[in-house]
Amino acid sequence: MTLVQNVHVLMKDMLIMQEKLAKAENKISDIKTSTNNEIKELQKEVNFLKTENGLLKNYSVSFLNDIQELDKNLNNVSNTINDVKTEVLYLSIRLSDINTHSREMAEMLHQFNVSMEDTKQGIVEGQRNLSATLSELEARHWQAFDDIRNTTVAFQADLDQYKTDSMKLSVSVSALERFRVNQTNTQSDPNQEVAFTAAVTSPSPTWNSGTLIFDVVITNVGNGYNLNTGVFTTPKEGTYVFYVSALEYITQYLKIDIVLNSVSKVRAVSDSSASYQTATNMVVLNLQKGDRVWVRHLYGKGYTSADVPETTFSGFLIS
Repeated sequence: MTLVQNVHVLMKDMLIMQEKLAKAENKISDIKTSTNNEIKELQKEVNFLKTENGLLKNYSVSFLNDIQELDKNLNNVSNTINDVKTEVLYLSIRLSDINTHSREMAEMLHQFNVSMEDTKQGIVEGQRNLSATLSELEARHWQAFDDIRNTTVAFQADLDQYKTDSMKLSVSVSALERFRVNQTNTQSDPNQEVAFTAAVTSPSPTWNSGTLIFDVVITNVGNGYNLNTGVFTTPKEGTYVFYVSALEYITQYLKIDIVLNSVSKVRAVSDSSASYQTATNMVVLNLQKGDRVWVRHLYGKGYTSADVPETTFSGFLIS
């Protein structure tokens, strides 16, 4: 029994030894592999060091060549330094000459500064004189402005007086015209018919003031309309109708009035928002014999017409 137990123990020990031997072999294999890798790395480093050694040898040769070249350059530098010393000596002499010239220039600069001061004083004096002249010119300017303004006021007063005189003259002319008509038509027929239509047959882009003279007479029963003046003079007392139609020139704004004895009664307007707008209006007036009626410009300019009239002025007696 004891022998069997010993055999079992021995067998167990052998198994343990085999396992340890297998582990030892594995470790030896790993060590060999690691050693081989390290040997390869060392060989690479040896090859690298050999290469570096070759490069260092080449660098050493190049360095020796550079040292020789530096020796040559050093000799050249020594020669250059000697040349520089010679130049410095020459420049020292030249600098002495420059110093002398600088002193002369300083003296000239001083004289120039003195001259500039004199010039500045002259400029200041000139500016004072110029300021005085400008002040005098400004005073003259304002005096001239006042004179022009006074002249304008006087001219405006004269113009207003002229307008007043013109109005009075117009009234006087109307009165004389009525007197003339009264004298020439003292025995006029109470059943006399009165009617007219007058026109313009060509455009005018520039008409911008005064009476619009309709110089083409289409109808003039009673001979009340004067084609030379554009004025209708009433041949007899009564109620009249007047009508005006004016075609604007393209898009030019236009305002006109039907006027009785210089007093505006109605107004016709053509707007400039579109081309060829028509200004029209009509008025019924109770007139005395000799009253005068016409079309007068108020604002804008120009009118349009053609052979078949587009701008006309008409009037007729209704009772």
